[in-house]
Parts: sequence; C-alpha cells; structure tokens
Amino acid sequence: MNNNKKSFVLLATLIFVSLLMIYSLIIVENKNLSSNLNKLKYLHLQAKIHMKIVKQKIKNNQQPENIILDDDRFLLNIIKTDNIYTISIKSKSEPIRLYSIYKI
Repeated sequence: MNNNKKSFVLLATLIFVSLLMIYSLIIVENKNLSSNLNKLKYLHLQAKIHMKIVKQKIKNNQQPENIILDDDRFLLNIIKTDNIYTISIKSKSEPIRLYSIYKI
C-alpha cells in the first residue's frame, strides 16, 4: 500500500512539472511573438514616414528621375514615367513593402 502512495505522488509531481513546463513555453512564445510584432510595427511606421517624405519632395518640385537608394534597412526605388511616380520601399530584413503611385 505504501508503494502505491509513492508512485501516485511521483505521477502527480511529474504531471505538475509537465504542465508547468508547457505553461512557461507558452509564455515565452507569446513574448517572442509580441517582440517580433513590435519590431514589424516599428519598421512599417518608418517605411510610411519615408513614403510621406518622398511624396512631399515630389510635390515641392524636387522631382527626381529614376532613383534607387540602398540603405542599411530599406531599399527605396522611385521610377518616373511621364507625370507618374511609382514609389516602392522595401525592408531588407523583414517582409515589409510599401508601394505607391503618385501623380503630379
């Protein structure tokens, strides 16, 4: 009878430790996912700011021709055809891309 109690306590302890490990893994995965989402939000916001600045420069008669700017984080591509500008901004490290067609 004493052997059954010991084995039950051991089984209960193993189940408790297993549940605790699974719960801690879920917490760590959520924190990593949240951190990655914050990074993507930051890069998307930065790309939108770049897009706004490029559009303002085009609007203020600083009209560039075809330009490719290669930065540490972003690749900016401006293509001019007639009075239409095709602007694309792409992040090098993450899957963030913004495209815009701007008419003068």
